[in-house]
Amino acid sequence: MVLYIILAIIVIILIVVGILFYMRSNKSRVVEQAEERRVKVEELPYEDSLSKLTELKFAGETKDTYDNYKKQANDSHEQYLTPVDEKLHNAESLLEKFKFSQAQDEVDESHELMDQYEEQYKKTDQEIDEIVEQHKYSHKLYEECKNDYREMKRDVLANRHQFGEAAGPLENEIESFEPEIKTYESLKEEGNYKQAHEHIKTLNEDMNYLKTDMAEIPDLIREAQKELPGQFQDLKYGCRDLKVEGYDLDHVKIDSTLQTLKTELSFVEPLISKLELDEANDKLVNINDRLDEMYDLIEHEVKSKNNVEETKEIITDNLFKAKDMNYTLQTEIEYVRENYYINETDVQNVRQFENEIQNLIAVYDDILRETSKSAVRYSEVEDNLKYIEKHVDVINEKQEKLQNHLIQLREDEAEAEDNILRVQGKKEEVYRRLLASNLPSVPERFIIMKNEIDNEVREVNKKFSVRPIHVKHLKDKVSKVVLQMNKFEDEANDVLVNAVHAEKLIQYGNRYRKDNTNVDKSLNEAERLFKNNRYKRSIEIAEQALESVEPGIAKQIEDQVADEHA
Repeated sequence: MVLYIILAIIVIILIVVGILFYMRSNKSRVVEQAEERRVKVEELPYEDSLSKLTELKFAGETKDTYDNYKKQANDSHEQYLTPVDEKLHNAESLLEKFKFSQAQDEVDESHELMDQYEEQYKKTDQEIDEIVEQHKYSHKLYEECKNDYREMKRDVLANRHQFGEAAGPLENEIESFEPEIKTYESLKEEGNYKQAHEHIKTLNEDMNYLKTDMAEIPDLIREAQKELPGQFQDLKYGCRDLKVEGYDLDHVKIDSTLQTLKTELSFVEPLISKLELDEANDKLVNINDRLDEMYDLIEHEVKSKNNVEETKEIITDNLFKAKDMNYTLQTEIEYVRENYYINETDVQNVRQFENEIQNLIAVYDDILRETSKSAVRYSEVEDNLKYIEKHVDVINEKQEKLQNHLIQLREDEAEAEDNILRVQGKKEEVYRRLLASNLPSVPERFIIMKNEIDNEVREVNKKFSVRPIHVKHLKDKVSKVVLQMNKFEDEANDVLVNAVHAEKLIQYGNRYRKDNTNVDKSLNEAERLFKNNRYKRSIEIAEQALESVEPGIAKQIEDQVADEHA
């Protein structure tokens, strides 16, 4: 037994040892891979990246940059790669002692150092590429500047007449670019590429700005020498013609404004000759804005004249209409108020309208006299006409409303009279139907309702004979009577229908009296209620009795009655 235990322990020990050697073998492979990476990382072409700088003029700023990157590469090697060898050696030693975790930590740290070395290389390579690209871009700007310099010189020389007095200053500005171009060349020759880039970039911007000015100068000169003076002349003679046609344009102040604008314009060309184009352009914009304001005022006067001509006839018609209607209203109110009650406010309004119309006519006559003068401010005339037009429209609208009210008084009286006649006829018809029905007697409430309607009709008829009639009160009274009549008719119809309904139920139930004492008893009660004019309760009792012996018959009889009275 002991032997078996010893053998088992030996087997376990052998297995554990085997596992440890297997693990050490795997970890050794990890270390070998790190060493292989170490070789590849060290082979990164730092020198190739730095050699890109040596292709430039290797002096001054460029040489300093190269030296800095060279030192940075050496520092990076010492800082990141040199410790890697030690880390990997330590890892191998730890593996020999089967310290796998510590060995793995050393390997991980070596990879981190190599990562940092790679990152530093990529950063350096990228920055050198950017420097080289910047130098290429600077050369491109340099070629553009040389080309622009030649073209601008040719342009001023060939088209000197287009630039006027600005030609001399332009030539001076252009000539000032030549030493700047040479400065770039000197900076580049000295290896100071960064300074050269900033210098050529600024020079290119300045030359583009001047090119824009050169393109703008001929247009500014043409506007100052030809276009605006031409507009001044057109405006002056155009206003003179309009004044001959009868326009009052004193408020436009043509002569004084034009003189001011001419003075402003005289400053423009000196500004252009000094290449102060922003100030020159601001003055031209201001002059054009002032011209637009004058044109707008003149155009407004022309449109106002057209509107005045179109509006005069309409206002004349509306004033005559208002005057005629006011006269008609005054006459009609005097006649109508003998028969109908007229609110005193309406009478006062008609008189007020008459005064307002007379005032508007007087103002209108003054306007017409104003338009017959040799010089007319049509914009003011138009405003005055709009005032008259607006007020006369309001007067006409109010007078039409009052006229319709007077007409409506007669129509309302006639309608009230017709309604009363219909009430009387309908009342008699409904009462005859009650008397002619099979009712044991006419319910007392219908007699009372008939008498009330008779009294109300007599009261209304009295109002028809009183002058002047207060139509609104009359209409209200008639409406009340009509409501009473409608109620009288509706309730009478209900009673007549309910009576027929109760009668048919009792007649139908007679066939069950002999054989069913309960039905006989209920129908006797229904007959009693019928004779006392309690038809709804009679229907309820009769329906209950019939449903007990013939379910569904009550609904059939109800539908039959409804069809007969539909």
